[in-house]
Parts: sequence; C-alpha cells; structure tokens
Amino acid sequence: MRICIVTGLLIPALAFAETATDNSCPTLVSAAFTTAVEEREPLAQLTTAPLSVNELLFFTAIQDGNGEQLHHTWSYNGEPIVDVPLAVGSDYWRTWSSKTFAGLDLAPGGQWQVNVSTESGCELGNWTLTLTDDNAATQSPAPAASTPPASEKTSETPLKTPPEKAKGDAVDLSENYAVIRQLLDLGDTRAAKVAIRRARQLTANPQQLAELDTLAADNEAFAQLDKLIRQRDVHGARELMQTLVISISPDSPVYPALQSRHRLLKRLEGNERDTVFQAASSP
Repeated sequence: MRICIVTGLLIPALAFAETATDNSCPTLVSAAFTTAVEEREPLAQLTTAPLSVNELLFFTAIQDGNGEQLHHTWSYNGEPIVDVPLAVGSDYWRTWSSKTFAGLDLAPGGQWQVNVSTESGCELGNWTLTLTDDNAATQSPAPAASTPPASEKTSETPLKTPPEKAKGDAVDLSENYAVIRQLLDLGDTRAAKVAIRRARQLTANPQQLAELDTLAADNEAFAQLDKLIRQRDVHGARELMQTLVISISPDSPVYPALQSRHRLLKRLEGNERDTVFQAASSP
C-alpha cells in the first residue's frame, strides 16, 4: 500500500519536471520564408516562390532566448544543404538566414525546408516552401495592409496584349508599372525583372522600350543596393545610394523603394561593426 502511494506521488513530480524542461526553451514568436527584410520584419510571408527568385531568406523572432544559439537548417527535398548558426543577443530577438540557389539543380515542385532548433536541443518547428515556375508563384496570407500577391498580377498582365497594334504605337502599360512598383516595394527585384521583361513584350514603341530598358537598369542597380544592405556593407551601400539618388528619376517605380532603403540605411549606419555570413541578426 505504501509503495502505491509513493508511486502515485512520483508520477506528477515527473510530469512537473518534464514541463519545467519544456519551459526552458525559447518561444518562437514568428517565422517565415521571405525575399527581403526591412525594419527588422519580413516584407512578405511566402509559401511558394518562382525559380527566378535566386535567393530566399528565412526570418524568425523569438522570446526568452537570450544567450541561446539558434540553428536554421536548410534542406531541399529532404536533403540537408546548410546549417546556419545564429546567436541570440537579448530576450526578444529577430534574426534571419539566407540561401542562394546558385549551383543547385532545382525544378518546379521542389521543396525547401527550414528546421529551427537551438544549440541546447529545443526543436522550435519546421517550415516548407514549394518552388514553382515563374507564372505560378503565390504569396501566403500576409499581414494586414500587405500588397496583393504580386505573381498573380504579373501572370495576368500578358493576357491584355492589344491585338495587332501597329509598330511604334504606344500601349497602356499602367497596370504593368503598378505591378512592378508593388514588387519593388516588396524588395523582390528578381520578380520585378520578369515583370519588366513581360512589359517589353507588349509594346514596340521606341520610347516605351527605352523607358523599360532604363527601368531594367535601375532595377539591377537597386538589387545590388539591396544585396549590400543585406550584407550590412553600410559603407558600400551608402556610396551606391548617393549615386542612385542622382541617377534614378523621381518618376521611376524604383524611386519610392529607393527612398525606403535610404531610411533603412540610416538606421543601419550605427551597425557597421556587424559581420554577416549567410545571416543577419537584430534585436
């Protein structure tokens, strides 16, 4: 009888010990695939991405993890590709890792997975993103006031090709420019490049073609600026920013996105000592 009583007391005690161990793990506040991070938040929350997006970021925010080390383990179709360690510097910490697609044999339907864990052994979750062709990419339900799924708009735009316009006649590209502007606001320069190329297919007007060529060059320069900012190369980004502010017209769809990066760069100027290797962290 006494043995039964002792056993009955041990069971809840063991349950309490297990609960205490679980509570020692940090709390994952949010996590998402994205193409860019601005103001320490992902610009989009993606569940699919086109093959033309040659780089993805994975963003996490955690609570009660000061002193821990996170691990973002990237896999493709279940095969581990890279493990990115991320130091946690305060109780509430936002951090992200990135993976380029260069040199990898990828195809529509392929799946990227990121497993989030800690050095101490806590498993915080696993996320999957599916690759699509350029016409099928979609964006997952995003936070309030987010831009509508850009890829859906870009896939619809070519359907409005005017019938047999005479060579040299200008066509209405206002919707195309609106899509390009939305993509640039999201920081998705690769999808913007595709949208610009599709807009060129809709017109034979020399002036419009020249404007689109200028826009394509501005988009490439903006992509380089974004890359420098992601790498926290504040000095290089500042020099390029000074050039782009002069060379890019205020009427360009790139200009509002450029202003946004200018504000972001000002906030980063105090962090020039940060070093980044496939990762960036911030409180």
